[in-house]
Amino acid sequence: MPAKISVENAKLEFASWLAMVIAMISPRFLFLIAGRGTGKTSDILASRSMAVIQDMPGAYLAFVAATYEDAHRNIVPTLIEGWNRKGWIEGRDYVIDVKPPDHWDKPYKKPLRYKHTISFPNGTIMIVGSLDQTSSLAGNSYQHLFGDEAKYLDFEKLKKLMPAMRGEHLRFFHSVYYCGMSFTTDMPDIMDKEYDWILKREEEFDQHRAELALQCALVMNEERIKIKKALDRKQTAKAKRILKNLQDWTVNWTRARQDLTFFYTVSSYVNVQQLTEDYFPRALTSLGIDEYKKSVLSLKGSVNKGESFYPTLGEHHFFEDGIKDGYFDKYGILDEVEVEWSGLRYLDPQLPIECGLDFGNECCMVVGQQRGNYYFVLAEFYSLSPDDLTDLCEDFLKFFKGYPTKRLIVYYDRSGNQNRATKRDYATWLEDSLTKDKSGKRTGWSVDLMSRGQATIGQDTEYLFMKRLYGRYNTKLPEIRIDRFRCKLFKSSIELAKTDQKVDRHGTKYVAKDKSSEKKKLKGLDRLKYTTHFSDAGKYLFVRKSWQKVMQGKEFQMADPVVVRN
Repeated sequence: MPAKISVENAKLEFASWLAMVIAMISPRFLFLIAGRGTGKTSDILASRSMAVIQDMPGAYLAFVAATYEDAHRNIVPTLIEGWNRKGWIEGRDYVIDVKPPDHWDKPYKKPLRYKHTISFPNGTIMIVGSLDQTSSLAGNSYQHLFGDEAKYLDFEKLKKLMPAMRGEHLRFFHSVYYCGMSFTTDMPDIMDKEYDWILKREEEFDQHRAELALQCALVMNEERIKIKKALDRKQTAKAKRILKNLQDWTVNWTRARQDLTFFYTVSSYVNVQQLTEDYFPRALTSLGIDEYKKSVLSLKGSVNKGESFYPTLGEHHFFEDGIKDGYFDKYGILDEVEVEWSGLRYLDPQLPIECGLDFGNECCMVVGQQRGNYYFVLAEFYSLSPDDLTDLCEDFLKFFKGYPTKRLIVYYDRSGNQNRATKRDYATWLEDSLTKDKSGKRTGWSVDLMSRGQATIGQDTEYLFMKRLYGRYNTKLPEIRIDRFRCKLFKSSIELAKTDQKVDRHGTKYVAKDKSSEKKKLKGLDRLKYTTHFSDAGKYLFVRKSWQKVMQGKEFQMADPVVVRN
């Protein structure tokens, strides 16, 4: 409880009812699932972190993201924007990546460095780290742990931080927030291979004590209003009596919150006043009903595993440690982060690069390389109209600037060969854009076009081949590993792809890929994330002639017909 309760500087501040409820309950453990536009970071985590910072002077706090890029580009800037809206000013209320002013209070132990830190006048310090660079959080004890986008956080990695939630008990045990956690996310979808550990925290939720804490907070708020009115009327003695009552209620409030877990799931409608009613029909149109139910209404996904076009695709096909340890040490929180090829852990610069490419208004490229018994999908590139293939190639050349083995082996849609005679085909366009820059100067890159004269890869062929490839039916082909963070659009595309049944001209049913998602009126990256465009780029990369021959070899004996007959 603070030594002095002040009401003289009271001010009005807008907040959703959800943000107000969370602030009044103020539990030790907060686990919130909320739809888009609910202010999870800029409002709820911003307010809660301010309360934790003020309640534990000199403490060490950790803010963890799935990747350092996510923390840098999305989460931390939104958190800081929320602080600024609530009145905090950089330089006065916090400093970033630098040693704080000498007259500020000191944390309970001096940090070894101030890179990736946010410091506060009362000595509290926040370390910003990521699960793909766990060394960034190693070596410290933390008194509270924050995290946004919990659906992207691997709990097995997160558990390794739990032993660090300790230290300085005598200094901080007075705070309800000591050794607590605050995590927010929108609804995880296990069919999208997202982590759903936060859902299990509902078992720890004590609704009765949460309601008790809320009731205490409501009484405390009424008492503060009475104190303000008494002071305005110069009724000092009355204000002191009410203050004593407020202090008693504060003790009750604190007791109710000890070790309390507050778990809550809420839709975007909680913030309808800010989003306006027009937001929801627009979101439904752009997202489609399945994604709308998950991202806006916070309903659990209902896609059946049997509907997946890639039924043997599993969690083990994705990796999270694709960036070399220490690669981000050269960047500060406010620096512009540029990941390029030299930071990729599983890329061999002495080997050429391969890619699969799907042409069209949305051009999609997935880049990979085989290393021994594994094939690593390392990065993705794309262009959305009005950008075109030239823009995609510029992004590729920028990413691989200085790469020593300038050879790209390209597998692509055979439609890219159309109009080849007049050199107006996509394949020639790609080759020209990679081998020469805008001024016509040679880049040094060579391009091997592997799909000249290639026949169409049927969807039934892709279904059977990819089922066997992901399922490791043939061990002579490499195991596929996909970078979860640097191939997000490809990952989403293959996980959401569904099966369809079609009938050929002979009346025979066959398995096809449901391409209806490509007809939806989606905007921006949603045109790639929720459609099958990127999955087609992967098809061309994997369903290559040489691998098909291996898959069809004598060592492959398993019968697995695709055709479904009446």
